[in-house]
Amino acid sequence: MKLKMTLKVFMLFSVCGGQMGMINAVNAQSVVQTTDRVTGKITDETGGGLPGVSVTVKGKGTAVSSDGSGNYSINISGKEILVFSFTGYTTKEVAVNGTTRVNVQLQVDQKVLEEIVVVGYGVQKKVTVTGSVASIKGDVLRQSPAANLSNAIAGRVPGVIASNRSGEPGNDFSTLLIRGKGTLNDNSPLIVIDGVANRGAFERINPDDVESISVLKDASAAIYGAQAANGVILITTKRGKTGKPVITYTGSYGLTQPTQLPKLVDAGQYATYINEVNDRLGQPHQYSDADVQKYKDGSDPLNFPNTDWYDAVLKDLSPQYRHAISLSGGNEKTDHFISGEYLNQDGIFHKSATNYKQYNLRSNIGSQVTNDLKVSLNVSGRLEDRHYSNYSSGSIFAEVLSAYPTLPAYYPNGLPGPGLAGGRNPVLMASGATGYNKTKDYSLISDASFHLKLPYVTEGLYLSGLAAFDFRFRNGKKLYDNWDAYRYNKTSNEYVNLRDTEGPINLNEDFRNYQLQTYNLKLGYERRFAAHLITAFVAFEQSENYDEGISAYRTGYLSSKIDQIFIGGDKDKNNGSVASQSARRNFFGRFTYGYKDRYLAEVILRHDGSFNFPKGKQWGTFPGISLGWRISEEDFFKQQVSFVNQLKIKASWGKLGNDKIAPYQNLQQYYLDGGFYFGPDSEKQQGLSAGVAPNPGVTWEVANNMNIGIESAFFNGELSINADYFISKRNRILIARNASVPSSTGLSGKLPVENIGKVDNRGLELELMYRHSINKDFSYQVGGNYTYTRNKVVFMDEAANVPEWQKIQGHSMDSWLVYKSTGIYKTQAEIDNSVHLAGTKPGDIGYEDINGDKKITSDDRVRIFETPTPSSVFALTAGFQYKGFGLDILLQGQGKARQLILPQQGNAITPPVWLFEDRWSVNNPEGTYPASFDRNDPVNNRYSDFWLRNAAFLRLKNVEISYTFPKTFISRLSLQNLRVFVNGSNLLVMSKIKDYDPELNAVTGSYYPQTRIMSAGINISL
Repeated sequence: MKLKMTLKVFMLFSVCGGQMGMINAVNAQSVVQTTDRVTGKITDETGGGLPGVSVTVKGKGTAVSSDGSGNYSINISGKEILVFSFTGYTTKEVAVNGTTRVNVQLQVDQKVLEEIVVVGYGVQKKVTVTGSVASIKGDVLRQSPAANLSNAIAGRVPGVIASNRSGEPGNDFSTLLIRGKGTLNDNSPLIVIDGVANRGAFERINPDDVESISVLKDASAAIYGAQAANGVILITTKRGKTGKPVITYTGSYGLTQPTQLPKLVDAGQYATYINEVNDRLGQPHQYSDADVQKYKDGSDPLNFPNTDWYDAVLKDLSPQYRHAISLSGGNEKTDHFISGEYLNQDGIFHKSATNYKQYNLRSNIGSQVTNDLKVSLNVSGRLEDRHYSNYSSGSIFAEVLSAYPTLPAYYPNGLPGPGLAGGRNPVLMASGATGYNKTKDYSLISDASFHLKLPYVTEGLYLSGLAAFDFRFRNGKKLYDNWDAYRYNKTSNEYVNLRDTEGPINLNEDFRNYQLQTYNLKLGYERRFAAHLITAFVAFEQSENYDEGISAYRTGYLSSKIDQIFIGGDKDKNNGSVASQSARRNFFGRFTYGYKDRYLAEVILRHDGSFNFPKGKQWGTFPGISLGWRISEEDFFKQQVSFVNQLKIKASWGKLGNDKIAPYQNLQQYYLDGGFYFGPDSEKQQGLSAGVAPNPGVTWEVANNMNIGIESAFFNGELSINADYFISKRNRILIARNASVPSSTGLSGKLPVENIGKVDNRGLELELMYRHSINKDFSYQVGGNYTYTRNKVVFMDEAANVPEWQKIQGHSMDSWLVYKSTGIYKTQAEIDNSVHLAGTKPGDIGYEDINGDKKITSDDRVRIFETPTPSSVFALTAGFQYKGFGLDILLQGQGKARQLILPQQGNAITPPVWLFEDRWSVNNPEGTYPASFDRNDPVNNRYSDFWLRNAAFLRLKNVEISYTFPKTFISRLSLQNLRVFVNGSNLLVMSKIKDYDPELNAVTGSYYPQTRIMSAGINISL
């Protein structure tokens, strides 16, 4: 085995270095000790000779390739087994028992040749795709226990940057970027579900319903024209397959917990810290030495409590469970796939108000009405039921960081404590005792389609069409209630209820209705003429959507027992509504040509019209072209480099648009204002105020995308290496000139956005995978992918007096604007001999005078061109299968990212332990962090590079261990499949940020943290 692998690797490096003679030398050495010569001819299913077929002696390194006519000759020793392998054909083994001629006919491996990927408005064979299209099968996504499908994509697709900033049930999605950021505006990709764009987010689709996900990253996305500049994600759901009906059930139960949380100081440490703050301010101590001691020893929990607020608010483990069932099958006339799913996610709080339930139903049915006509109907419905506290998760965690550890979560008698102010005890806020926020989202998406072959006109001609009707409804209700929280009065020895200080009970309710209609009609042609393959189509599509909503508010409730709008008072009430609409009309087509599946070309043209733009600017044309050359199909290559099974070079260019802008910018807009009083009774009349000036020339952004890539496979497909280099030049980006126009003109906020911005983006992608089967019982695979992307702002509006070191133009748009620190002052002499902020003391952070004006001002801030959004992402995958046992591992990480962590910023009050233990003091002059300070500190609380942390990480993103029971066993149970599994997500993270998850989304840590999930489940088919 080791010798075989060494030979393979040596061959690979020989090709890369162009040293073909070495390969021949190796082949020559491998046949030195042969005794018999075997010859023969290898043919395909038609009897034609197959050149370039690999012929090996099983278990040995001996290898030759068939010539241009399919003939081969190989030396063997005695009774051996010859292995014949060729890309696209089934490998065949033949025992040689003394004969000197062995002729072999190989059969086409349909699974390999017919492997297809979904592209815009169609499918293509993977081997002939010339664009940069990445695809992932649903089976791989289901290895993750993550409830949100977007989290299962992380690390799986090269070119996709997935950042998860929260683990809150119902809001635990990942933000997806395709090849990084290319615009100063919306960078989100277009989502297409079963051929229909803009159906909403895909992350709530039942994972068991997903057949595949494709990502269009270059000119291949031009087929979506004005919406394609940020890339396109295509989701294809399952359809029934011919065969008897199969019922499949998948059930799992999991437990979640935060990935990482900072440890906050206890009451004794807090009292010490605050006393030190007062010392530095020249104020008396807030806590006496006796008080500090009592907080430390816990001798008087009533008067001197010691609360770990994270422990008080969060529980150790939270359940998550899921049930999914499907019925699939079909015959030559009808196919069907029907499924249902139930998902329940609990929050991480004690007595949690946070809960998310999801219900999915789907029915995909197709019918072959005649030999030439097939019709399909897809219908899916979903209910998303979200329950939260009336306080957001950010507010709850802000209170966790604000509440002193010297305040009680509960008193010894069980009564809840007062919180920091107004009864805002985070334990009560998280439990929903303060009120609720309930939202139900109903989604119904449906489409009917047909595909009609037209052989009576000409062979290969067809007509297809689709009509889709999607509806979404939202019902939201938020109640601000009164609740019981108590403050202990030491003088009277009474517990005072703060219920009367919490404000009036009030109720908000809203309803939202969204409708989308999409129609398309496509005339296509697909036919092979000997060595020529031609496919083409032209199509028309139109879409319209309408969105409207109404809201109502009342206060003055005497009780929250009947939480209905009509129960509220008449004095303080309000209502409102929203409405919007949009429409698009598109003409587009694609032409592909392949000669012997060797020389490949594709041309795309789309002409888009959008209502967002004024007359004369409504239409735009978006072309795309890509070329491919499968060098591995050349006869000279097959004969000389037999171990290279696939080598394709591809290149593309495309012009793509981005029309994600606010509508009606070409018109003068007016907004409702506070109104005025008019008439004899001085009644208030509604008033209007003019908005920004109109821009009659507004149009879409345009991206010119270029891509060059290589796809390769070696050693009978065991090793594959793919690489892409891309450049995207975005222009006509909509930005306003507010920066360069002085505020003294009075035009601030009145200028319209203009198509003046320019951004360049470039990068590379690498993907490698090695798969090998030791025998029929054991196989393994290992691989990885890497993406690097970097953008540069070519032009954006910046003020003329912006210092050079603060400009974004010419640099990446992603940046922190911070002061540059010089370290911590240890002595007064150091302060006196430097430029410093007023009030600076030993133990404070020093800042660099960048502009040399002998003052520290906002002009001394510098740009650090990294943000939490990474410039590079990578992943490593590994796994094996042995007699039904399976192990799959995904390691995912990022680089070139920075996060600012300033724990005393904003409302944060309680410092973390790491800040307390390594703070500067007279007794600890080498302390890493500043002397004790609070949120009001004007010196240390500034955004500076002192608080920037390297946010690179390597995460154990996913692990699954499974066992599939053998057929001999499950057949006795009348089952088709029985599989059990244990999996986990976000199990471990390695990062220089030790106390927070490196993907945190708040500089203080006041957010709902990312969660790890550990799950076990079963999959049964009958």
